Amino acid sequence: MFMKNLYKNLSAAFLLLVITSSAVMAQRVVTGTVLDEFDTGLPGVSVLVKGTTNGTATDIDGKFSLNVPNDEAVLVFSFIGYTRIEQLVGNRSVIDVKLTPDEQTLTELVVTGYTIDSRRETTGAIATVDPKDLTVIPTGNVEQTLQGRVSGVTVITNGQPGTTSIIRVRGFGSFGGNEPLYVVDGVPVTSTDFLNPDDIESTTVLKDAAAASLYGARASNGVIIYTTKKGTRSNEKIRVDYNGMFGSTDPGEGLDMMNPADFAEYTWLAERNQAMIDGDDPEYSHPHFGSGNSPVLPYYLSVIGQNSNGTLQNRPGQPGPLSASELEQQAAWYNVDPNAGPVLQLIRAATGEGTDWYNAITRTAPLHRHSIGLNGGSETSRFYIGLGYQDQSGILLNNDFKRISLRANSEFDVTNRIRIGENFQATYRQVLGQSGGNGGRGIALDENDILSAFRMPSIIPVRDEFGGYAGTAVGAFNNPRNPVASREGQADNRNFNANIFGNVYAEIDLIEDLTFRTSIGGRYNNYYFWNYGRRQYENSENNSAFGYGEGAGYDFGWTFTNTLSWKKTFDKHAFDVIVGQEALNTGSGRNISATGQNPFSQDPDFITITNLPVSSRIVNSSLFRGVNFSSYFGRLNYTFNDKYLFSAVVRRDGSSVFGINSRFGTFPAFSAAWRLSSEPFMQSASWIDDLKIRGGWGQMGNSNPVPATNQFSTFGGDIGASSYDIAGSNSSAVIGFRRTRIGNPNTQWETAVTQNIGFDGTFYNGRLDVIFDWWKKDTKDLLFQLPIPQTAGSNATPPFINIGEMSNSGLDLLVSTRGNLSSLFTYELTVTGSTLKNEIVSLAPGLDFITSINPSFRGIQPIRNQVGQSLSAFFGYKQIGLFQSAEDVASHADQQGAAPGRLKFEDINGDGVITPDDRTFLGSPVPDFTGGLNFSVGYKGFDVAAYFYTSIGNEVWNQSRWFTDFFQTFEGAAISERLKNSWTPENPNATVPIVERTTNFSTSEQANSYYIEDGSYLRLQNVTIGYTLPEALLDKYNLQRARIFAGANNLFTLTGYSGLDPAVGGSADTTFGIDIGNYPVTRGYTFGVNLSF
Repeated sequence: MFMKNLYKNLSAAFLLLVITSSAVMAQRVVTGTVLDEFDTGLPGVSVLVKGTTNGTATDIDGKFSLNVPNDEAVLVFSFIGYTRIEQLVGNRSVIDVKLTPDEQTLTELVVTGYTIDSRRETTGAIATVDPKDLTVIPTGNVEQTLQGRVSGVTVITNGQPGTTSIIRVRGFGSFGGNEPLYVVDGVPVTSTDFLNPDDIESTTVLKDAAAASLYGARASNGVIIYTTKKGTRSNEKIRVDYNGMFGSTDPGEGLDMMNPADFAEYTWLAERNQAMIDGDDPEYSHPHFGSGNSPVLPYYLSVIGQNSNGTLQNRPGQPGPLSASELEQQAAWYNVDPNAGPVLQLIRAATGEGTDWYNAITRTAPLHRHSIGLNGGSETSRFYIGLGYQDQSGILLNNDFKRISLRANSEFDVTNRIRIGENFQATYRQVLGQSGGNGGRGIALDENDILSAFRMPSIIPVRDEFGGYAGTAVGAFNNPRNPVASREGQADNRNFNANIFGNVYAEIDLIEDLTFRTSIGGRYNNYYFWNYGRRQYENSENNSAFGYGEGAGYDFGWTFTNTLSWKKTFDKHAFDVIVGQEALNTGSGRNISATGQNPFSQDPDFITITNLPVSSRIVNSSLFRGVNFSSYFGRLNYTFNDKYLFSAVVRRDGSSVFGINSRFGTFPAFSAAWRLSSEPFMQSASWIDDLKIRGGWGQMGNSNPVPATNQFSTFGGDIGASSYDIAGSNSSAVIGFRRTRIGNPNTQWETAVTQNIGFDGTFYNGRLDVIFDWWKKDTKDLLFQLPIPQTAGSNATPPFINIGEMSNSGLDLLVSTRGNLSSLFTYELTVTGSTLKNEIVSLAPGLDFITSINPSFRGIQPIRNQVGQSLSAFFGYKQIGLFQSAEDVASHADQQGAAPGRLKFEDINGDGVITPDDRTFLGSPVPDFTGGLNFSVGYKGFDVAAYFYTSIGNEVWNQSRWFTDFFQTFEGAAISERLKNSWTPENPNATVPIVERTTNFSTSEQANSYYIEDGSYLRLQNVTIGYTLPEALLDKYNLQRARIFAGANNLFTLTGYSGLDPAVGGSADTTFGIDIGNYPVTRGYTFGVNLSF
């Protein structure tokens, strides 16, 4: 029996040995190298035998070695950011492959600042932007290039180079401080204007709480994260990249304004119509056009004449031309120096089409941008050095932008477990001739030089006969000022901003899968400016002195972050945990400025504050301490079997802007996802590569609107508000103290509660990506300065308190498809779309609208922020046409100043009288839908790309029509061609009111829907054609890459808006969408080259 059992056991062992030996003999080793697009070894690439768990990863040089079962095995090479490749082993023992960058949306790297994740594993609403898309359009601020590229992100900008823009992620959650949080290389910043687009490696937008609440109290308005280039770990030679762009921007055409002859005729028409309304005979009289039944254009608007007593004066409306001797006498009398005596000018009237004032203040604006990047490293280090220079002129005279940047990033392996690195940038930035509050974004609200170009009558020339400025000092043309003189008067103004930004960090792998990271970063910002205010003489309303101003300031902010991250997979269970601590100061610093008038000399090389008369000097200074934050946060990501994903985030923030009673806030978020494509019942759907449904809920805080002093009651004194002649001298006053701010130590965080449901899908072997989200964001405990009674503190600033709610909701969609129509023809199409509904849900008890935010523009108050409406909603009387006759006036509700041809308002409440109770909401500047379309094709070495953007459903309040469409508002100033379709008894179907000389309730005094226009538009933002040289030529000249390109920006805009540009922003979210003097985004052309060697 023993021998029988032994025989069985030995036989089984022998059979097992034979089977095992056969399997081992069938297996063999395959080696190889994986290269990137620059032929550099790519470390960390996953090499997997398809259909098995057998795999490895490439080493630091991109090399790998792997056992394969047989010749039929297929190796799958994959790496985040690159296209996956499959290779049949066959009889090969060495397999070398080259991976190319992958543009697919759902397989890219997501950098959140604290972590780096695969997009496939995320459960929140996250979007990324291709770095090359940030470099296509030349701008002074990279934020502008996000327009139309990310669903759910609203970008409203203007054409000034270097301007800031309205950037909003998923709506407007507060009455102020709605800017997203910007994070650059892990360091929070308030602006990204220092970034060179060519230095950016990745851009990530975190849109919901599940994605953004790791940033807690500063993330309620979304987070936009930029990481800059780091270089490559390899022993290859240093790669040098050069990107150069040249081009120009065309100002385009201005508004159609009346020429001198038509202007004169309509001046007479205004008198006739006024006489008709008043029942009188017309009385024609004008200093320049005469007093006959028809106006006569003068040859000269001003001729210097001598009175009988020998004095000299300007005489308007004179015939001509003058003889040579008369011109010589005029030159002898001529004077444009107010300090030397009366201003005396010879001004010839502009004829024909007259002066095109928009053309006079604009130019074809040149631009050029250059970047040099050096990438390199070794097996234990990597570095990137970037040099950038951009010089871009605006279409307005003396409006220029310049930026010089130096970036130096590096990382070193101290040991195989310890890494240290740094990111550093130094930037010089200069923006000249910019207008508009908040860094230029508020220019549309300004009565600026663009508006002046459409207020100045075309009959007035830019200059007089001897080179001085001409203007409304000739009389009878009201008070617009010569905009060319204004622009040229800024020629010697200067400013600059010098910025140093960066961080140093260390990473320690404490044990396998457990990494500690510490980072300390900061930003030092310094600025200086000096400017001149020329003494005017050419206008009907001039200033009275030459002015000079000079100032400087600095600020310094810092951030200290420590994180501990752990990633581990146990069979089907994958964990990703991060905990951290962060402390920061938003920036403390000082400012000083001084102004004065009438220095001894106006030579710019002479004037300083010291050289100004002591009696004219006004000096001011200020200091600020910034806001301190102390934060603790954690996140747990759990994945089961690559099907079910769960994420939980919590962050606790403390801010120094709040009192001790409510300094800290805790903000949690939860999200989950289900990967349907991994379920057995989906395996038959071979066309689905990846399909994931996700949902999330979370809270995020906001303290942006609150100043650092809000919790304190402060006191101060100034001679205007708190002084008294206590000695009874009647010649001096003693400054006392008054309450300047009323504090509120109980102010607490705004809290935004977000909900998000969406899905991510990749189909047809990566050729189609779809991302869809439904989202809702409700903000409670809104921070707002509620008006207080005078008895609580005269002239005291009220504190921010928590009142009311606001709601935002919408849909986000991204659809992207790509592929090869042939081996040589490639294409890619990406469409983004977003809807947005913004609504003020509630305010303080008994308060239906914000009474303290009611901007007035020449008496017109177009905005009301009211419960049930969006922010910055337009409010006024609803115009239902023009009165047609006396009978029409009599049958309508009683309306003050009603007459044929005047505006007719709707009687909303039906009480028979037009009163303020008949005002209603007329529209909103918040777009209902925004979207973008990006299309590119490639054939052999050629590539063509086009980029469209659309905004639909937003209205614009065109306040500029108050100046150009109503003759009577500034009688004598320029008027629009639209008045040729104004109401007359013979033109009863007109839409433009009667041309007349009376200003009253029914003409131009009230906010009404006449100013409302549809601001929807479709714009072709960019078209670029490029050609990449073939490898044969590259090798000949030792180049890795060479591409030339030409592009056109803002090629056309389809819109029904009558202004210069339908994209109208504003300096604040409660007052935007009003166009007074908007700086248009206009057409431009570029060409350039991209080189790598």
